[in-house]
Amino acid sequence: MINLGLGGAIRTLTRFPLPYRELKNEQRILFWFPFIGAVLGLFSLCVSFIPLDNRIRAALVIAVSAYLTRGFHLDGLCDFADGLGGGWTADRSLEIMKDSHTGAFALISLFCTLLVQYACLQSLVDIPLSLVYIPAVGRLMQVFAASFLPYAREGAGTAASLVRSAKPRHALLPVLQILIVLLILFLQDNELVLSYSISMALALLMTLLMMHISKKRLGGVTGDVLGAIEVLGETAAMIGFLLPLAQVGLGR
Repeated sequence: MINLGLGGAIRTLTRFPLPYRELKNEQRILFWFPFIGAVLGLFSLCVSFIPLDNRIRAALVIAVSAYLTRGFHLDGLCDFADGLGGGWTADRSLEIMKDSHTGAFALISLFCTLLVQYACLQSLVDIPLSLVYIPAVGRLMQVFAASFLPYAREGAGTAASLVRSAKPRHALLPVLQILIVLLILFLQDNELVLSYSISMALALLMTLLMMHISKKRLGGVTGDVLGAIEVLGETAAMIGFLLPLAQVGLGR
């Protein structure tokens, strides 16, 4: 039988249907978030092998990722942008985030973010491991936010039980997973180890900024905020990965 924590993580982060059994300790699923990100990255890796132009493969990676996750995180980014852009108080922002309508702030944020991802992926589709590593980093950023911030709403809500049951210690093992990957790359003298390290660092910086904004403006996180953190953390990870490569290119 599939591990309950793993099954819960799959149901939470993907569209794959699994029999549902409620967990008493929902924070157990956080351990599996980077792993699920890596599994989703394997689908992107498969897309990267299609013998097409890099621009087409980049677009397909974005499309497949959105399909496999039901666009859940992208929807969170849109709601988060509308909430912060249209609300001047925490209550008003949270109210806007629950509204199913899509506003200008959502569309602008979504378009700009996907444009950056599309540009980055045109290079990343030729670096296979990056397509697996970066989605794992993006899901790790969700673990940070859920483990270190309170839930912003009163009562029930998306991710309410997960965030309320999570503690800082629940981020330790997911972080260790990524650090082990970096250590292996370092020991293997992988020429891209600096890219992997800066990718992680920039994603973390973006996440800390998002956590600060969420705490200040909303009082904590919601499911939408966690989705936005994943998307923006993953986007920052893409940029971070390419920074050392850009420096090498400029030096030639």
